[in-house]
This record gives sequence, C-alpha cells and structure tokens, in this order.
Amino acid sequence: MKQIFPTVFGLMLTFSIINPSWSQDRFAEEFAPVKKELTDWDPVRGEWLANSMVAMANHEAIPTRSFPENLTPLDMLRLVPRVNQDAIREQINGGQRNASETTATQWQLMYSMINRTNCSPRQGRSYGDPHLSSFDGARYSFQTVGEFVMARSRSGRFEVQARQQAQSDDFSLNTAIAMNVDGDRVAIYGMNKPDNNSQTALRINGEAMTMMRDVYFLPHGGTVRYSNRAYTITWPTGEVVTTEMRGSGFMTFMNVSVQIYPCSGEQYEGLLGNANGIDRDDFDTGTSINRPAYMSFSSFGNDQMQQVSNQMEREYLAFLARDFARVWRITPETSLFDYTPGESTLTYTDETFPRVHRTMNDLTPNQRTTARKACEENGVSGEDMNGCIYDMAYLNIPGTPRPPIQDQTNGLALGRIDGTVRNDNNGVVINPVKQERGEGTPQAQPLGQQQGVERNAQQEEKVVTPQTQQSQERPAQEKPIQEKPVQEKPVQEKPIQIINGGGRGSGTPTNTNPTTPAQQNRGGGGTAPAGTTPVKTTPTIKPGKG
Repeated sequence: MKQIFPTVFGLMLTFSIINPSWSQDRFAEEFAPVKKELTDWDPVRGEWLANSMVAMANHEAIPTRSFPENLTPLDMLRLVPRVNQDAIREQINGGQRNASETTATQWQLMYSMINRTNCSPRQGRSYGDPHLSSFDGARYSFQTVGEFVMARSRSGRFEVQARQQAQSDDFSLNTAIAMNVDGDRVAIYGMNKPDNNSQTALRINGEAMTMMRDVYFLPHGGTVRYSNRAYTITWPTGEVVTTEMRGSGFMTFMNVSVQIYPCSGEQYEGLLGNANGIDRDDFDTGTSINRPAYMSFSSFGNDQMQQVSNQMEREYLAFLARDFARVWRITPETSLFDYTPGESTLTYTDETFPRVHRTMNDLTPNQRTTARKACEENGVSGEDMNGCIYDMAYLNIPGTPRPPIQDQTNGLALGRIDGTVRNDNNGVVINPVKQERGEGTPQAQPLGQQQGVERNAQQEEKVVTPQTQQSQERPAQEKPIQEKPVQEKPVQEKPIQIINGGGRGSGTPTNTNPTTPAQQNRGGGGTAPAGTTPVKTTPTIKPGKG
C-alpha cells in the first residue's frame, strides 16, 4: 500500500497537468460553499461574482455582467455585507488549508482577494519630467530614456511598464504606458503610435480602441474608463492605473499613478519599490552594485539631500539613471508594448542619457520662488512641492496635485433587482474615431452606426471600422496636447502603415494560445464573454531587434 499511494497520487497530479480542466472542475467543487454564500446574499450579483472568481482562478474570461453596475469582481466583493464577507473569509481560509496540490494556486488568489476587502490601497506615482514617488514614500528624479518595469507582482497578474523619451539632452518624459491587466494587454500612447492610427491613444490586445461609452469591460474582468484626458484602468483584483495626458513643448506626455494593495500577500517590485513599508530599500538594485552610501536617505528634494554638494547629488542621480535603471529595463521578450515592424524596446533605449544632470541647487532663489508660487496656485503642496518646482523652473510644466485614491464603490448602494440585466460592451467599437483630445466622457454609439464607413466632417478623413483593414486616405497627423504657455511649435508625426491591424514588431507569430498570465497578456488572453462586442486580437508577434 505504501508503494501504491505515491504512484496513484503521481498519476493524479500528472493527469491534472495534462488535463487542466480536471483541476478547474476540482476547484469549482471546492469553491461551492463560497458560491452558496454569495448567491444567498444576492441571487443575481452573487452568482456572477462567484462564477467570475472561479474564472479568474482558472485564467478564463469572466461571464457577462447581469446587473446594471459597471464593477469589477473585487468592487462587487467589497460591496458584500460584512457578515457575509466574514463567512466567506472563513470558508476561503478553510479551502486554502485543505487545498489539494492541483488547487492551491487558485485558493491563494481567493485568499488574496478577500484580504483586499478590508485594507487600504497604496499609491505610487511617476509625474513631470519625471519624478517618481514609490509606494513606500521615497521620492527621486529619474532622468532616463527607455522602457522600464514601473511595477509588477510576482504572481504574473499585474504589471505596468513605462516608456520614457528625451525632450532634450537633460530631460525626459513618460510618453507611453503598457499593462498586463490579469491577462489582457492594455497600452496608452501619447507619442509614436505603433500603427497608422494617430487619432486614439488606447490599444487593447494590440488593437486601436475608441471609447464610445464611459466604461469598457476587459475579457478577464478589468475595466477601462476615459474622462477629461485621463484613462483609468482597473484590474479585476483592484489595482488601478490612472494616466493623465499632458503637453510640454512638442511632446504629449502623461502623469501616471499606480494603486496597489500591500495587504494582498502579493510581492511587488519595480521602479516604484516593493511596498514593504520601508522607503530606504526602494532603490537597492539587488546586485553587487548598490547606491552610494552617503545617499542612504534617498529622497528627491529632501532637505538632507540639498545640504550635500552639487557634485554628490549628481553622482547619485547618475547611479539611478545607470545602475538602478538597468535593473528594471525590459527586454524584447518581456515587453508589453506594441511596435511597428522592425522596432523593439531597443529602439527606445539610450543608456547614455542624460547628457547633464540638473539639480535643484542649479536654480536661482528667484526661479524657485516664482515656481513655488505657480505650484501653490495649482494646488500642489507638501512632499510633492519640490518636484513641482523643478518642473516649473526647468520646463514650465504646471504641477498637478496627487490624484485621489480611486474607489468605484464609494457611495454606491446596491438595490434589489428582479431578474437579470445584460450589461456588456454594446456601444464600444474598435475604430479610429478621434476622442482623447476632447473634454468629458464620450457617449455610447448605437450599434447600428458601427458598420460601414463614416465621414468625419471636421477632419475630412475616413473612419475605419473593424471590417476594414485600413483607410485609403492619409490618417490625420497627431498633435500634442498643449499646456500653456507653449514653448515650441508642435511637431507632427508621420503616419505609419499598419500591418495586420497593428502588431508588436516584425518577426514570426508565436503561440497564440498561452497558458499562463504572463503569456496571455501578449495574445489577447482568452475569449470575450458572450454578448460583448469582442476585442479583435492579432497573432502575437515577437518584437524585432531594432
């Protein structure tokens, strides 16, 4: 018997690996008590939430929402009454303790989600030219050119990458952000659109997307919102990224805030630190190269830093731009960005940048005073003041206050619903209708208007629908969003020919049916829920070598 049991167990484990559906069915059975608790609370919303949590655990597309609220699974879980949450927490704890080898990972996600319902999120930022504020409150200037991991979780469900491009020899700006939203790849481009569509910044799973209503549902449970030049992307597990479009000279750039849950049990890493509550270790490289010892306090604009010599501060900034940056540079294999044929992350890399490190000590007292006054008038205060002074004095970029923590459930009360209400992506269409330059929230477009080719009277160009590969007319050239005052005349980009709906560079298509979250974020990550307007996906293209 002692010899038979390991053999039987081994066969069971092997079978679960060869046939993942067996593991998925097993988890659904183990999750049944939680599902009952949720459906007892609300037969409609509770059943959707339970089925969505199982789908998330199995890396599948979640079901279509059957209620009017535009919520993610974690949003809905947070609205479950506390007494029900406590019962669910107890069931999840028991499920995790008794989990089999094949369902341990699924239960770990459930444990992480229920923990997020009763703790506060934490925010990190990259703003201006740019200044970074870590999840633990460390602040520093990061003048670099290239594409970097801003933040990611080791579970593979969450990642944010940033592209920084040079405005001059000594200043750079965030011009693009790419994300793995639990298996869906979302990117926002302020400059250098990866296809011939210069009229929208948003790409979802490689396709240009125009928001035609206030929210778009991602297949794996996340949401995308757009309002007043800002995109807000919410993960099904609650993380939030907000990108605010801005202008400086001839460039369109973005301020980016990233919101995570440090209580989730996730391990975070990247430019924004590890979210362990300790700010002084956020800039360790994890290699034999460590930051200068005399800068151990490492806080951009800190009074202590201003007391050291200008040369010492420049040495520290050089360490950040060289050694620290090198740790978090992405590779062609790990990139989440879209590229034109022949390009890759190497196209956007310049390790010799910046040519000169500018510091606060280089500013005159009058420059500081004038910039501080402008920052105060824009509502900037506290620890963000020095970054704002730097931006105003050097680049005339007006400061913006730290954005509030995003909570879609704030003030929301769930009323009783009789029956189900189909809530999907009707009114959202993949086409290049111009949108992010305007103000306010775009309205839904009736489905009957989504077919065929329409004429935009203001721009005199063709609007490409999903049925059309590309317009026969020249795309409108993009113009940067201008802040006042404008320093230089806008520079227009040349349109780029789109290949197969916009790819990730030249090369040979790879496996389009990935089995892990990290792989899913490249190829569209699953099938859209029934009844939604599907996001057209393209074969995963291996980025070119530049």
